Amino acid sequence: MTRETALAQEPVPQRGRQLLAAELKELLAESGLHRATARRQANKLLQKWRVEAPLSEQRVSELFVHGKPGSNFRQLWALVGVMLVAKGVLTEEEVSTARYAKRPPEADTTQGPPAPHTAVHRPPPRPDPRPLVPGAADRWWSYWYRIWELADAAPGPKPDPHLGAYLRAALRAAEEHPYPQLFDAPRSAPTDGYVPQRVTVLSAPGSGPAQDTLLPATDLFTAEGAVRLLTAGPGGGKSTLLRVHVTEEATRMADRGNRRRDGTVPVLVRASRLPTDVPLADALATAVGDALSPYLSPGTLTADFFRKPPYTKEKWLVLVDGLDEVPQPGARAALLHRLAEAANEGPYRVVVTTRPLRPEELDASAVHPALYELLSFTDDDVRGYVRTRFTDRADPELDTAQFAAWMADTHLQDLARTPLIAAMLCRIYLDNPGFPPPDGRTAVYTDFVELIDRRNPHKQIRETHQRAIDALLRDLQRVPDREAVTAAAEAALRALPDIVGHLAHRLLHASDTTVDDALADHEHGRPPAPVQAADWTGFLTELLLPTGLLTLHGGQLDFPHRTFQEYHAARYVTEHPRDRAAAIRTILDSRWIRLPFTRRIWTMSVAKPSLRAMFGRAGASFLTRADMSYVGFVLDLAAGTDGIDLGRKLHRIADQGGVEGGTFVALQAALGTKVPAEAAEAARTTLVDVALGSGRGPGEQRVLAAETLSRLGDERGLTALTALAEDPDLLDAVDPLHRDAPGPTFMSPSLELWDGDGGGVSFARRRSRLDTARKLTAVMRDPTLDPAVRREAARVRRAFGRLIKDPDLTAEGPADGA
Repeated sequence: MTRETALAQEPVPQRGRQLLAAELKELLAESGLHRATARRQANKLLQKWRVEAPLSEQRVSELFVHGKPGSNFRQLWALVGVMLVAKGVLTEEEVSTARYAKRPPEADTTQGPPAPHTAVHRPPPRPDPRPLVPGAADRWWSYWYRIWELADAAPGPKPDPHLGAYLRAALRAAEEHPYPQLFDAPRSAPTDGYVPQRVTVLSAPGSGPAQDTLLPATDLFTAEGAVRLLTAGPGGGKSTLLRVHVTEEATRMADRGNRRRDGTVPVLVRASRLPTDVPLADALATAVGDALSPYLSPGTLTADFFRKPPYTKEKWLVLVDGLDEVPQPGARAALLHRLAEAANEGPYRVVVTTRPLRPEELDASAVHPALYELLSFTDDDVRGYVRTRFTDRADPELDTAQFAAWMADTHLQDLARTPLIAAMLCRIYLDNPGFPPPDGRTAVYTDFVELIDRRNPHKQIRETHQRAIDALLRDLQRVPDREAVTAAAEAALRALPDIVGHLAHRLLHASDTTVDDALADHEHGRPPAPVQAADWTGFLTELLLPTGLLTLHGGQLDFPHRTFQEYHAARYVTEHPRDRAAAIRTILDSRWIRLPFTRRIWTMSVAKPSLRAMFGRAGASFLTRADMSYVGFVLDLAAGTDGIDLGRKLHRIADQGGVEGGTFVALQAALGTKVPAEAAEAARTTLVDVALGSGRGPGEQRVLAAETLSRLGDERGLTALTALAEDPDLLDAVDPLHRDAPGPTFMSPSLELWDGDGGGVSFARRRSRLDTARKLTAVMRDPTLDPAVRREAARVRRAFGRLIKDPDLTAEGPADGA
């Protein structure tokens, strides 16, 4: 009896997977390759085919030992192909150009080439084994696809018995309002009054939608790509979108008849709760188990629960919220890389939300996810949202119209396009009838926090705090102990606003600080002698929660939104004159530097190589776009205090600080910080002068000016890039910052001194060219920029490469087809 005949008599699961494992083992033996060698050569083929899911050792072991087919046939075909080449049956070119080897545009990236119309109830016949037979590549491809299809038809295991409990718990958690204290709506689900948003495609793999395509935001969850990255600014609706999806999917799955086949089961988790040194299944078991602990029995969610597919042919859709809340760029890159590995090897698809990241972070992660941007509300969206918030009013239409008039002639109309700001404005309007609207972004947060404080008496917060103190004293018998603890508890109660600010500041700026560590670091966070540290932390938690300024997530204190954390941290550092002065000095005053042979300029970073850096005088820390929200709060809260004339300082930075000063002031104005109109206009003038001027400034600075103008929606940014593509010589200027940098010596022979054609080039010019090339590459790759801007930056990069004779720059880049 032949192997095929014997296998045909086995049940389908056994037949398909046993056949796949047996055929692979036989082909490996015939090829003479070692399994590790075959994997290494297959990954080289996959790289040539631009398949972003390499074969891991675990994946190869599953194929050879268990015949597990996996979800990506191209991995299997690459492995089979290298063995057929080693056996002499096919050439590498035939493997790569087989009829189905290159995926047509309409095929699914995750599944490999399209399936031929084959029956899967019996093993396929083997092709002619003779070497180099015409048409053999297509026949071998079809043969292995049929085996893969047969193995893939095997029904998976039954769902875990705890899956139903998980779905019910996930639904209950998602249905709770994410900000119950802030919006006084503990029974309001995120879906109540939700206004659907849209996403724009920044880059999508394979046959995904074209760049700049507008889609409903919910399309993100079914889009191509094992990993999808969703970006939006602070308060842009990222977290709410994830919660709405969990609510809708968990509700649908409660009715088995409505559950989509070959779909996904959502798992919502905070990025900051995911370690990178353990398998994803273990990390999910801990993080999700903690988050759902109020609704599940301990031990319900295990690593094995998340290691297996939730249903046959379905995957976990891991919704990772707030990648930007992971403190260090290296840690963010490592987490992205770990998620991509898990998605390629296990039953996972991943959606990650974040504020915009620098392109270098994505490069460092070696992950190329599908990128989407969540768009702000349109004017119609704002009206629709406001109308839903006023549904219970006597005349919703009238209130909606009056709300629009309330915001008229203010810049709040632009701010209200941010969903979180729109929600806060509705609450402020309803609770302050007849009052004028807040003056700026920071004022919205100030009014809202004060509103929460005013509403606290209705929640009997004083009684709640007294019960917490009584519980702390319950087991203390000695009068001195009771007096000491009472005094410490009352002191902590009086210091609650300071504790909130301290907690926000420590968690925002200390990358390795936990909530418990941050509390213990406050003078009132350390327990009095008779009380254990854990009991005192629990007591402080009982004091803080009723304030409405913090919430619990996974059993730990947390701020309901990162912008609230930034706001409270800014209040903390601007509370006292000495701290205010230090904050303004760090953010503004300490960044003025004088370069050799030039005037003083203002810089967001002096991290470039220079004598200053060598002697430890590198200036203040680097400011990025991710810091702008916190910095904006600090500037607004410090304005007008202690005689600080921030308007004058900002105008000087915008007018005399060069392109980085202009960029800083312009981005702050766009964010909603109260930047004087004269300073904002001076910033734009500076940027235009640098981007379009005829001066010989550093090329990197000229590109930055064009980039910032483009971010602000100013067409002169694109015009500047077009001019640079026509005349790249404008970019080839020496940056004064490098004029005091040491050149190559016998101690550093690896530093290049000469250009491509052997002509002498100074070290300072060499470093300046490198800075310009890096900046052009960053703009070209930045997914948050308009595709037209990225294409033009790619054109400038090629022209600059031809000018300085650098073949690496003249090559086609990833934005050329944007």
